Amino acid sequence: MTGRLSRILGALDRMLSFALGAILIGIFCLNLYQVAGRYLFGVGAVWIPDLTRLLFIWMVFLGTALMHQRKRHLVIDVLLLKFPGRARRTIEALIAVGMLGLAGVMAAVGWRIMQIRMDIPYTGLEIPTGYAYLAVPAAAALIALASLANLWECVRQRT
Repeated sequence: MTGRLSRILGALDRMLSFALGAILIGIFCLNLYQVAGRYLFGVGAVWIPDLTRLLFIWMVFLGTALMHQRKRHLVIDVLLLKFPGRARRTIEALIAVGMLGLAGVMAAVGWRIMQIRMDIPYTGLEIPTGYAYLAVPAAAALIALASLANLWECVRQRT
């Protein structure tokens, strides 16, 4: 990978890792607060289940994008490793193109569902549930970026 692209992906990796860690800590603290409130005071906050659900959805989709960027998400490379270098790079390029297509479908469908859900609020938070569905096109954009980087790497290695 080129130096600039490598730096961009490295910065993105660090930002996603930090965001995922912060979300996980946030979910933990919210649930701790909810459990303590229920057991110590007999009352819980109505908005916490909705917020933890929203944060969990974002954590899952951002985590999926991060694992795709690191090439650690659903990798089945038993057959791929049996091919020689040039054929392997060609197959990896085709996989990257396929992932770009999948990311495009994810972005389009996720955006459409997010728009529909913007009229449906969370009961406890009183914000649109569409914000949870926004995680789908956001992750799709990150997956597309990583797939473009993978494709670029395959093309550069062939020359």
